[in-house]
Amino acid sequence: MIPTFGIPTVGIVANPLAGKDIRRLVAEASPTSDMAKVGIVRRAIIGAVEGGACRVILADDRRGLGFRAIDGLNGCDDAVIEVLDEPIIDSGGNSQRAARLCHEKGAGALIVLGGDGTHRDVVKGWNDAPLVALSTGTNNVFPRHIEATVAGHAAGLVASGRVPLAEAANRVKRIDVEVDGQADDLALVDVALVADIFTASRAVWDPDSLHELVVCIAEPGSVGLSAIPAAVAPTGRFEEGGVHVRFANRPEDGPSAITVRAPIAPGLYADASVADFKRIDTDDVIEVEGPGTLSFDGERDVTLKAGQAARIRISNEGPYVIDVARTMAAAGGQHSDTEEIEEKD
Repeated sequence: MIPTFGIPTVGIVANPLAGKDIRRLVAEASPTSDMAKVGIVRRAIIGAVEGGACRVILADDRRGLGFRAIDGLNGCDDAVIEVLDEPIIDSGGNSQRAARLCHEKGAGALIVLGGDGTHRDVVKGWNDAPLVALSTGTNNVFPRHIEATVAGHAAGLVASGRVPLAEAANRVKRIDVEVDGQADDLALVDVALVADIFTASRAVWDPDSLHELVVCIAEPGSVGLSAIPAAVAPTGRFEEGGVHVRFANRPEDGPSAITVRAPIAPGLYADASVADFKRIDTDDVIEVEGPGTLSFDGERDVTLKAGQAARIRISNEGPYVIDVARTMAAAGGQHSDTEEIEEKD
């Protein structure tokens, strides 16, 4: 067996359920098939090895995406490629645990395939992971559409140390949530208090159910709940702080100050009745009170009873997100030992 301790390692976590929630039925979102994800993983492996990774760790899942990706894979014979041998669970805990194990096994970079929810799960398992975030979900505010070949290459460059993490990545924001005084959860884009008292299908697509919303990314051109504050108070992913929005969906909220029409899911526009909004600074605390359910990055997850409060704040202690273009440019500035080609007149 080839020793693996201390060698350049890239982890890959692909969520087979990403992009397949109920918003596929109520909106016009297109699913990302298993075969498409297998192809993305294959190209990411090839790119990672080309970038300098000598070892690639793949998460396992019910669909066997990792095993299917390495079946018949050519060009990576000198690299150690392994699929995590762990019990599989059909929930976000699978991505969370896979990220933690990749960290424990010495991964220097982590490629993630999924939407906002998948990336949230990964960060819950490994908060300061050096991430290459690939968009294959329904709501894709946090991850970007990047070709997997160069995404893998950038991850390999960072994992191998050919490009230092400080030159390749930015540490991004996250939203921390405390319930009953306990650090309970986090989000990477938004946290909403919605009227429903059941998590049910989890996904949120009806703005009439929204009570309050805190976002740390509100970029014009995005799709999802964050598109609402993006229309009135745009906030970039690398800017300080975020936005707090109160909606006029309850008698105690008062009348609507403005109506915002926004794309809250792919192919689905809706009007949101906004009572007021304000910009908030890093570490400002927003307190919301039940009854209702807290939605994290578009998915309902924690139920608040009547009178039960949650404290929400934006911090600068999220993961490190690898900028693929910047990493590739930094690597392009490194020359081999061959003679430098002189420019001809």
